[in-house]
Amino acid sequence: MLYRTITMKPTLTLLTLTTLSGLTISHTSFARESDVLDYAIGGGPVISLPARENNIKSTKLGLGWDANLQCGQLDPKLTVENQLNGVTDGFQDMMGSVLQSATSAVASLPGYLIQKEDPGLYDLLTNGVLQGKFDFDNGLTSCEAMSETMGDTLSNNDYYTQAKAELWAKEARRGDAVKAKKNVLDDMGNSGITWRSGGKAGGRGQPAIKPTQDSAEAGFEMLIKGQPNEDQAKKKGLYRFWDSPEALSDWVTTTIGSQSIQTGVDQSKVESQSGIGLSPDVAKETEALMVELNQAVLTNTASEHFPQALIEALNEGQAKDGTFQRIASELALAHTIEKALMARRALLTGQKEVYIAQNKPAKEAVSQSVALLEDEINALRFEAEARQTISSLTATQYMQSHYEKRNQITVNSEESESVFLNHTFNKEAE
Repeated sequence: MLYRTITMKPTLTLLTLTTLSGLTISHTSFARESDVLDYAIGGGPVISLPARENNIKSTKLGLGWDANLQCGQLDPKLTVENQLNGVTDGFQDMMGSVLQSATSAVASLPGYLIQKEDPGLYDLLTNGVLQGKFDFDNGLTSCEAMSETMGDTLSNNDYYTQAKAELWAKEARRGDAVKAKKNVLDDMGNSGITWRSGGKAGGRGQPAIKPTQDSAEAGFEMLIKGQPNEDQAKKKGLYRFWDSPEALSDWVTTTIGSQSIQTGVDQSKVESQSGIGLSPDVAKETEALMVELNQAVLTNTASEHFPQALIEALNEGQAKDGTFQRIASELALAHTIEKALMARRALLTGQKEVYIAQNKPAKEAVSQSVALLEDEINALRFEAEARQTISSLTATQYMQSHYEKRNQITVNSEESESVFLNHTFNKEAE
């Protein structure tokens, strides 16, 4: 069996490599022939390749979808008419042929003449109208009760309820309670709600409500407000990763997804988009950093992300391509997590925007988005740690045993007092 010779350089610098497997190797620096160094460091990316790199297309409900139970579409006139004509069960079932025999009289005589000519028939018709109105009110009450029940299962029902509440407040100022209720029912949420910056959203002819995206943009604007204008040019703060609120909003949507909501009858703008996570960001950042690192090593000069000391160490140590990829991947992972934390801060800040803060369902939606972003960050950390923990432990242990037998590297050596320093020099001093 052939063994590689490891050239040991007489230097006082000690290098300690610690892996998640618990292997600690202390040794003097040595040349490229030592595979144990490369093996302990590892090669390749710190996380696996992303399942998808491009955006997922959003899915819309379409023009025919109506998720809100619109009780305002119930017609009291039609209800009473159908009751009197026998289209629906009610008054005619109770009176039978009596009303049928009076059909011609009702059709040809106004109400006051019917009362004069036949008071009994007039009372009968009056009771029929009252019965029909009672049945309408009962149906309307059932519709409103069902709306409340549906609110537990429909995500946009809270916004629809808020739209009705805002219109109620407006109509109540007019003083007519009956007319106010009628106007609210007729509106059916088409007036929308008061949303970000005080504008209207969600209703007919209005932009859709986008809790996650709108909060991200609001947070961006709030965080950069009052900051020096040169921050954008110098790529400071949020400008390190995004050039505008819209860019941040798009990134958040791509990463964790988003939802658009409408309150009125028109639901054509309601859509939902799934996120693809943070892995694609790590992959793209790694690719860009690899190009930068290779160029820096080739020219032996520092770059934006890699200092001169590292470049010289890589050149002198004749590092392998796998080491380059690992360095770039680890830095990309750090950048991506920092980017996600910046987006998290923007979402939390936007949640406090004065109009969004008054909207309970919107605040809950933003909190869910923040939780999703935190889950993505934790997923990156877990994958990186798991890959390092389980990567070729048997091979690492085998090499550890091999070098222990050859006494060329001291593995997990315990610190002890130096006999040379404590005794030899002390005797000379005496």
